[in-house]
Amino acid sequence: MQLKTYRTQARLLLKGHWQQLATMVAWWLLITMLLDAGLEGLFGANTFWYQMGDTFASYFFYFVFLNAVFLATLKLSYHKTKGINAITPLFKKPFYTDLVILNLIQQVLNWGLLLIGLIPFYQLIGWQRVLNFSYNGLTSAAPYLMKLSQQPANYFLVLTFLLVLLVITLIQPIILAYYQILVLLKFEFPQASIKMILSLSTVILKGHWLRLLGLVLSFIGWEIVVYLTAGIGFLWFYPYLIMSVTLFYQDIKKDRIQVIQ
Repeated sequence: MQLKTYRTQARLLLKGHWQQLATMVAWWLLITMLLDAGLEGLFGANTFWYQMGDTFASYFFYFVFLNAVFLATLKLSYHKTKGINAITPLFKKPFYTDLVILNLIQQVLNWGLLLIGLIPFYQLIGWQRVLNFSYNGLTSAAPYLMKLSQQPANYFLVLTFLLVLLVITLIQPIILAYYQILVLLKFEFPQASIKMILSLSTVILKGHWLRLLGLVLSFIGWEIVVYLTAGIGFLWFYPYLIMSVTLFYQDIKKDRIQVIQ
């Protein structure tokens, strides 16, 4: 199936449900921002306890609301609307513990990608910042880059650094898409172990990684619109992206259905 077909089908499936999924995305973002602001107000920004609380919430709480959006799109792809916004079951067996592990796998993949991209610049930014930016994400590097760019002697290195960060930014969404596929597999095979989920993902994605990357990159125009709307467009963009990846997953899974069964 051509990549644009996934997007076309996604729009058709979202018709009449787009607002509901956008609301779910909004709840995920709102809960994340409110809890983060609460931790910052309670402990102070950049303190040890703030970092610990935020890390705990990231690993054990926030992601469940995103997973609920994954589950909702999966149900809609099967034309099921009952319980589309169910979240509570995801905090229980057989899902929660395995979803925590899958979220950790996503985090480790992101750390690894950032670390690999930043290591060549350790002489420019220092090992401490390499580790810090790898752990805290690319946005944490912005203030330092602004300061560094004011020194004419560093222009070339800063430009190279920015190009590498751009490449990383383009690659990172495929990690999110892969994470979504892992979660979808868990939803469809609730009793499967993490090892089995990872094996199934390898089977269905074999020969399809570049297509998955192409699908994710085809949304660059939408991402630009999101930035132009100060992030508000994200509420509508994200369900569109998630549904498209869900349809991609179902299509490539169908090709390997005998292996999976």
